Amino acid sequence: MNALSLNNLWSYIQGLALTTSNKRWLAEHLYEAASKEGQATPPVDFHINKEDLVLSPEILEPVKDIAPLPQDFDFNQARTNYIMQKYG
Repeated sequence: MNALSLNNLWSYIQGLALTTSNKRWLAEHLYEAASKEGQATPPVDFHINKEDLVLSPEILEPVKDIAPLPQDFDFNQARTNYIMQKYG
């Protein structure tokens, strides 16, 4: 929740006719919920299947004619060549 939403919530709560016991009840429940969320959660078993990594034809369409770069491609040299060609 962003700061604006929190400020709106706070303004709403202030506009309610809450008794002292209502405010304490709300504070205790908020604190309890925050404490539970702050506790460490067990790690999630995370698996990625090969099917999850397959790109759709719509995604691949813009790059269908681009060949992969060779393994020994030097990005720094290519950048230098581009700069020299453009400004040199």
